[in-house]
Amino acid sequence: MGFKDKERTNHYRGCINLRFENKSRGENRVSHFVSLNGIGGVQKNFTEYIESSSSSNFKHTVYTLGDIDNQYRSNIKALDIKNIFNLIRLIIDIISKYTVVHFYNNLSSLKVAIFLLFIPSRKLIIHERGTAWNHSTKLGFITRFNAYKADLILSNSKASKTILIEKFLIPKGKIVVINNGINTLNVINSNIKKRGLINDFSVGFIGRIDSPKGIHVLIDAIKNPKLSNINLKIAGDGPLLKASKKQAANYKNITFLGRVNDLHSFFNQIDLLVVPSIREPFGNVCLEAGLHKVPVLAANVDGIPEIIKHGVSGELMTPTEIVHLEASADMVPLPEYVVNPKTQKLQLPLQLNHFKLAEKILELSQDTQRLDYYSIELHNTVVSKFSMFRFSKELDNIYLGLIGEK
Repeated sequence: MGFKDKERTNHYRGCINLRFENKSRGENRVSHFVSLNGIGGVQKNFTEYIESSSSSNFKHTVYTLGDIDNQYRSNIKALDIKNIFNLIRLIIDIISKYTVVHFYNNLSSLKVAIFLLFIPSRKLIIHERGTAWNHSTKLGFITRFNAYKADLILSNSKASKTILIEKFLIPKGKIVVINNGINTLNVINSNIKKRGLINDFSVGFIGRIDSPKGIHVLIDAIKNPKLSNINLKIAGDGPLLKASKKQAANYKNITFLGRVNDLHSFFNQIDLLVVPSIREPFGNVCLEAGLHKVPVLAANVDGIPEIIKHGVSGELMTPTEIVHLEASADMVPLPEYVVNPKTQKLQLPLQLNHFKLAEKILELSQDTQRLDYYSIELHNTVVSKFSMFRFSKELDNIYLGLIGEK
């Protein structure tokens, strides 16, 4: 089912006051198919949306496949499609012309393509949140088929949209950008952290410890003798954790915290968040830092500059080095391409120069006034542009637009 480019896109954007009522249908129904195994931007954004008040416009059904992380079990009732009856329910929802079905991060999935091959979809949304970076161009026919079956493709950033258009030749009129949102009510009144001096300055990293995150570059930077009095706190887990610990061995100023559930506690321990990513479709961690009034130093790649404005709400560094990373069987393969934020064109993945990164960390650690300024600007940006209220309103309007179609 196709789009008429701008006209169709504007239709989904412009349904603010639409209220579709039909007694034969009852409530507006939306079904979600999402992985709830592990912590990530997809899961956090989804669960916060479901728990938000604006989503009460709809009757939501959540489907998943496999185990559900303990963090979500108490808040969300999800139907595992390993159960044949739940699978049948999902198929009925996909076929129904009265139910919007929203798939998360499945645009490049072969299993989803085989699944949809035999099912006529009516009101199907597929939400691209980063998997397209890892999908081979040679297998692009899978992505294109799933895009063809979808009524609408959502992308979490302009960079994600660029990947879909330039790498997989998806029609741009079928893609709507909707930036992630975050619950800004939790710590909206938090104060700026009183930053330590050079001998009590802590840098933080939080995320999946995997190849795209560039953690090896940050560890090399902190090992620089000039940064011997600066602490690095690494929060997260992943396939490169063992290799990262080996890389950081014998450096007492590098601490691994493991998986962290209390984000407020983590951000309260650090003076600067560093995001040295090789690829980053959007950068939810930048939103978290801004919400907690922690300044960010990040790689200028993909979707990160859609959040961070260099010299205003943080600092960005352009990756310039060939990626040097020891391969591991469990790690995510490096992407074929990333998005150049200036040109919005594809380029080969690069990593930050760890010497320059060390110099920049040292420079910022000695300028707490500048860091305080970045903290305020990024916090205001997150609250005004990336709230869950904004995200929920945009997503609800998209649902209503599909529901209103005959």
